[in-house]
Amino acid sequence: MQASKNKNTEEAEPFYRLSVPKQKTSSEIINEARNVLRTLRTRRPFTPTEDQRKLFGSGSSRAPQNRPPSVFSLHASSFDFAESRPVSGVRLSPLDHKPVLVTFAKDEDSSISLPKPPANAAEVRKVSSARARLFRRTSQGSFLSAKMVPPDQNEEKLDSKEPAMMNNLCRSNNNCLEEQRSYTPFNDKSRQLICNECISKSAREDFLKGTAGKFLSQLRGESDQMKEPGINSSQPRITDWKRRVTGLEDETRINQSEEEEIFWHIKILPILHELEKEDNIENLCLACTKLYQALNEENMLGKRLKKRSVLLKTLYKLVDVDSDPLCLKLAKIILAMKVDGKNLLSVCKLAFKICRNEKNDYIIQNDRLLDCLLEVLRTEDLQKNNEALLYCMGAIKLMSGNAVLLNEMVNKGAVEMLLQLMKQINNIKENDTYFSNLGHLLVQLTATLRNLADLPPARRQLLCSGAVSELCAALEQRVDDKDVCTYIVRIFSKLSLYSDFCAALADCSRCYVLFLALLNKYQKKQDLVIRIIFILGNLTAKNNQAREQFFKEKGSVNTLISLFQTYHELDLNAQKWYHEKDREGKTHPKDPSEAEDVLIKLIRVLANLSIHPSVGAALAAAHRVVELLVTVLEYKSVDDCEELVINTATTINNLSYYKVKSSAVQDKKLHIAEMLLKLLMSNNMDGVVEAVRVFGNLSQYHEICDFIIQKKIYKFMIALLDAKNQDVCFSACGVLLNLTVDKNKRALLMEEGGIGKLVDCLQDFGPADWQLACLICKTLWNYSENITSAASCFGEDTDTLLVLLTSLLDEERALDYSLDRDLRDYQKLYWEREFKPVAEKLLDRIQSHHFLPTVTITPF
Repeated sequence: MQASKNKNTEEAEPFYRLSVPKQKTSSEIINEARNVLRTLRTRRPFTPTEDQRKLFGSGSSRAPQNRPPSVFSLHASSFDFAESRPVSGVRLSPLDHKPVLVTFAKDEDSSISLPKPPANAAEVRKVSSARARLFRRTSQGSFLSAKMVPPDQNEEKLDSKEPAMMNNLCRSNNNCLEEQRSYTPFNDKSRQLICNECISKSAREDFLKGTAGKFLSQLRGESDQMKEPGINSSQPRITDWKRRVTGLEDETRINQSEEEEIFWHIKILPILHELEKEDNIENLCLACTKLYQALNEENMLGKRLKKRSVLLKTLYKLVDVDSDPLCLKLAKIILAMKVDGKNLLSVCKLAFKICRNEKNDYIIQNDRLLDCLLEVLRTEDLQKNNEALLYCMGAIKLMSGNAVLLNEMVNKGAVEMLLQLMKQINNIKENDTYFSNLGHLLVQLTATLRNLADLPPARRQLLCSGAVSELCAALEQRVDDKDVCTYIVRIFSKLSLYSDFCAALADCSRCYVLFLALLNKYQKKQDLVIRIIFILGNLTAKNNQAREQFFKEKGSVNTLISLFQTYHELDLNAQKWYHEKDREGKTHPKDPSEAEDVLIKLIRVLANLSIHPSVGAALAAAHRVVELLVTVLEYKSVDDCEELVINTATTINNLSYYKVKSSAVQDKKLHIAEMLLKLLMSNNMDGVVEAVRVFGNLSQYHEICDFIIQKKIYKFMIALLDAKNQDVCFSACGVLLNLTVDKNKRALLMEEGGIGKLVDCLQDFGPADWQLACLICKTLWNYSENITSAASCFGEDTDTLLVLLTSLLDEERALDYSLDRDLRDYQKLYWEREFKPVAEKLLDRIQSHHFLPTVTITPF
């Protein structure tokens, strides 16, 4: 059916110029132009696992001298022993009298540390080498042994001027301990626990029932007296009331101190002795486990314990014992005791050092070190302890390389915690003194988030917690820090595979500006460029608004062209090098090179952008874009890099859809056809199909139709009808449809059995693909325009075609009612609007020109 036959015929469509004279919506036209405009998929850039566990990977842009070390020595001397003492928050006034010093220098409870002579060298040499380092800093005799001095000796050394109450308290406490010692050895755990519980419970009950009760009753009595008329409260009474309140507080503190003393002597002190004397690593680890449990059960972790300094000193010295399992136990307790300053830094380094060894992952899982490190991130001051937080975060990053620990992080709320920390870092401005150091921390944080992004629960948390805005803010602030940019881009690269995250990222309008800035700044940094291009490809794959927004950003197309030129030149140089190697007998690598991979993903962005009508039309008129695409087809064969060549052909196909003035595709259509002929004749079926699709669009031009006839490409198209593949038949039929517009070329369908093959395709695919059935009918309609006899026009396939059309036009028989409702409605829509009008006209034409043979009836 030509335009002259129907004045209402629409404008030329991408695959074929003749269609049913019915006004269509734009969505229907897009659906009808199946496989003409197509988005492209590609693989996510591969990121190799680091072979070593370090703060900064081998590809880091930081020079070794400008970054914190991953390898360091760590000993007991790395800790500050003085810093472990509790600090008073009150400045005390000087005393008028000369204080009496306690004469037993070994008592660690004394607030004044007296100088002590160095340890006896002969004694030190008796200890094993591991224990020698442990006692190197220890004073003569064990500082713990002072606690075991008999109570009567302690009492003799007390100052006689001390209040009697304190004397009695100390005496009763020591007598109780002495009595317990006489019946129960320290290693009898059950008796120690019973004794401790009895003492603490009785002390509490006496306090609550006795002192507190008496005080409350007195307080009520005084209150009642104050309420009686005529009785004025005097100043002495108020003073007396205040004294009683103060006295109650003092008595409460005394009781608590007494309980803590009992706890210290019965539970903690024996374990510290064991840690001091034991040589076996397993026993030391067991003792550390008991110590942590004891402190945890009595709620003595943190800074509450008065003798905390004594305990920490013992633990610090054990760091010299070279054992990761033991150091893990020590790190857990030290972190739980809430150390700060130099000690926090040292223990975080200790944790990092343990995590560096992948073999320690199993014991780390079992010892819950992660909880302590997350608590450090949650509570410690970012600016004051930024170096400690760096190694703490570094340890967590190393843990995130283990699947079990990674899942544990998600379950413990690490995602929200890390985003909160990132928010704090983002609030530090560039002119701040901490800005540069916090960049090191941000590298560890973003590397951890990159690992977490692999888990579905973590992805949901990232999406719900507003990770996109924080990551974009960090990217904007740290645009000069390639390491930070790389890790953030890697996070986006992983997350952009999911449509919900793509939508969230597309809504962040400044992301396009950031990506373009990074592409311009790091144009030759392939690892960064390829991921940004991959993200842009994902953003533009399904989102029309994203296509338009990116295209409208200043310099967006120029940036893509510049990248195209850069990596095209790199690929050309690599191609020359490989050709030289081919002569030496070396084969071309199967996987794309780095330059090819960038080009693949860059061309994908162009293909996806061209889906948008206005953007596609603009790109079709961009001569430099089309030139670069054609150049790829010129120097690259499908055998060299299949994905690159096919992506290029797809992009040219998309651009050829647009009929615009000064179209670069139209200007170069013959040259493009020549390049496609090489792809058409290849052994790669995907490449063949892509070339046929481009010919489907280009065959709307007379010059291309003549080219197809001249090069006998039409025979190839007819042969493809036997492919038994719907998409292949659809593309080939599109070319044949455009050829039949020209009256002089219609007879070509009779060659190679073209009519029979079209009828076979209609029979094979008609009920399952009404678009293809419609296309076949349109081709046969064009072909039979000047029909005089159905038999002479369609030959032996006439009867088959009549029966087939009649059957396909029967709604009950044609439509598959076993399909679900949505799919059935979709099929019915295409059957009614696309296939039925053309098929009915074709059937009428054939029937009207189908003459049955005359049959003579002889009389009986």
